[in-house]
Amino acid sequence: WAVADTTVRGQDRGTDTVLSVVGLGRIAGETTSVEGDGINTSDRVWMLLNILAALNVSLFVFNLIPLPPLDGGHMAAAVWEGVRRKARRLRGGDPDDTTPADSARLVPVGYAVFVLLGVMGAVLILADLINPVQIV
Repeated sequence: WAVADTTVRGQDRGTDTVLSVVGLGRIAGETTSVEGDGINTSDRVWMLLNILAALNVSLFVFNLIPLPPLDGGHMAAAVWEGVRRKARRLRGGDPDDTTPADSARLVPVGYAVFVLLGVMGAVLILADLINPVQIV
C-alpha cells in the first residue's frame, strides 16, 4: 500500500520498499555499471551474486506462506490431513476409513490470492517504472 501511495503522491520511494522484477533488474544494472575507486569486476560479480541469492531466498520463504496457490498451501492441506488421520487413530478408529479432506474446496481462495498477487505485481511494476527507487 505504501508503494502505491508514494507513487500516486509523487514522493520519493525509500530504499527499504518492495521492488518488482523491473526494479530488481534496474538495481542489478546500476550495480554492474558502478564506477569508482576500488570497484573491480570481481566486486561487481559478488554484488550480483548477492542480489541473486537474496532473490532466491526471498522467493523460497514467500512460497512457504500457507496460501492455496503457493506450496505452503499444499503443505498446509497435507498437514491438516495428517492431523485428522492421527486424531482418528488416537480415538481408536481406522485412519484409512475416513474420506480424505477435499482440498479442491480451497480453489476459490486460490483464485482470489492469485488475482491479489497479480494486482500487487502490476502495481509494483508500474511503481518501478514511474517512481523508481534511487539507491545513490
